[in-house]
Amino acid sequence: MSSFDKIETRLLSKGELGQVVRYLREIRQWSQETLAELARTTPRTIQRVEAGSGGNPHTLRSLASAFEFQDIDAFTKPMAIPTEEQLRAAREHFDQKYVMTKALKPESGRGLAKLAAESIGDYIEPAFETSKDQALAFAELTDYLRDYRDCAELYSSTARLEVFEELQAMIEHLEELGVTLRYATCSVIQNTTSDSREEALPVGDVLYLVGFKEGEAPEELALPRKMGI
Repeated sequence: MSSFDKIETRLLSKGELGQVVRYLREIRQWSQETLAELARTTPRTIQRVEAGSGGNPHTLRSLASAFEFQDIDAFTKPMAIPTEEQLRAAREHFDQKYVMTKALKPESGRGLAKLAAESIGDYIEPAFETSKDQALAFAELTDYLRDYRDCAELYSSTARLEVFEELQAMIEHLEELGVTLRYATCSVIQNTTSDSREEALPVGDVLYLVGFKEGEAPEELALPRKMGI
């Protein structure tokens, strides 16, 4: 049974609305000025909403649109509000399954090639709805990395230099298209027998490479706490 199977539904208070708007803005790493521009309002209006003064229906719809909500009236309708106990239970469940790991920026094509060559698998995905050009560039990077990983040991030193340059060009092209890359690695452990005395054996690392909108890359990624084969 989920921690949120029984949850209260009600309108947010002005104070709660302000907290939600601030949270949604900060996880995207937007300034109040950025949100104001996207919502076609003023920074002073954003400040008032976040301070708990509320906003008129037009402002709330504009904010929902800026956050790309499918329902632009979401802020004026009853919302599901979890209790402190439900939030704590959900957090404990999350912590049992995932670990937060620093989201690192690939510094170069050479570094990205090294990560691919040393991994035994990968999870490479954009974290947002990409444009056609962004999707194509990201797919090209994905295919290139996987092809290189599968036969990296066959490359000569000269060929590796070409790989480094081509990957660097792909990274820079994605940045030009407004895509920011972040990565982390997760260790894979070989499943052991029921004999608890037998130690779990590390097999290798899985590469997590995620594309975010420019300016929205998080500081951490949630990776599975346990991954076995």
